[in-house]
Amino acid sequence: MNGGAFLFRAGAACVLLLAPGHDARSPVAGAAHAAEAYYWPVNRLDVRPQIKTHVMPEYPKDLPAGVRGRVVLELRISADGTLDRLSVARAEPRGRFEQAALKAFSAARFTPGMRKGKTVPSLVRVEVTFGD
Repeated sequence: MNGGAFLFRAGAACVLLLAPGHDARSPVAGAAHAAEAYYWPVNRLDVRPQIKTHVMPEYPKDLPAGVRGRVVLELRISADGTLDRLSVARAEPRGRFEQAALKAFSAARFTPGMRKGKTVPSLVRVEVTFGD
């Protein structure tokens, strides 16, 4: 992993914040035009975003106990710490745990990332594992 990560356990899930190693440009949610915003990868920030809200991914009720899985989410966090965009980057197995991971992080709030003393939009990847 680039530049470190941190891990926390929540219920049946384990969450690991990863540092993406690429630049990310994406339209800001709700923008009135197609202008693109730049989201700084965490490995290019002086201060990384930190989660402020409690996130508790729930194991899907329709799956039997013991099924293991992993979902990597991509979070685009605004300069004020709110979530501009949340998407699934990868999931194993597909179609099992994505909705639980998305639901858990959809209302998350963060302290903003900082670069050169200013708050900036940032890109964070989060790995959520189920069944451990």
